[in-house]
Amino acid sequence: MDNLDYRSTFDSMESVARKVATSLGWEREARLVALNREWRKIFGEPIARVSYPSALLDKELVVACSSPLWKRELTYLLPEIRLKLQNACPTLAGIALVFRTVRPFSPPLSDRRKTPGPSILIESLWTRAEEIASRLPPPLRERGRAFVLQQLLKGQLFSDSTLTPPSPAP
Repeated sequence: MDNLDYRSTFDSMESVARKVATSLGWEREARLVALNREWRKIFGEPIARVSYPSALLDKELVVACSSPLWKRELTYLLPEIRLKLQNACPTLAGIALVFRTVRPFSPPLSDRRKTPGPSILIESLWTRAEEIASRLPPPLRERGRAFVLQQLLKGQLFSDSTLTPPSPAP
């Protein structure tokens, strides 16, 4: 019996999967999933906690941000983010980065952490904070929303509010 070199006969599973993904048009999705997997390693905890790559288009990478404040901060850090991304993924070197605020913010399943407290209550408080902050002048709305939400989470009530403070879970 001949001594066959099976490594030269068969392709690796990775190369086969890449060929199938390319033939089906899934190459971008596969690259996005791989980037999502490496996001925390590339950028570290603070940035990975408040952002994740949500879409990979022809000429841009859309990065989801947890709030408008973080969107602005990441925009200021754009040269550093671009450099780290190019070092980690050279194939994304010429691609534009676009930051978008996403509500509700939900990172990929592998990075999700359990949020403390019931999410329905937090969403209702967020809606109420947006409603109250919408009465403020436009330059103050963003900070006002954060302040109102913080006060609602503490159980503070506003004079025209009918919302009762959250009761502790049994």
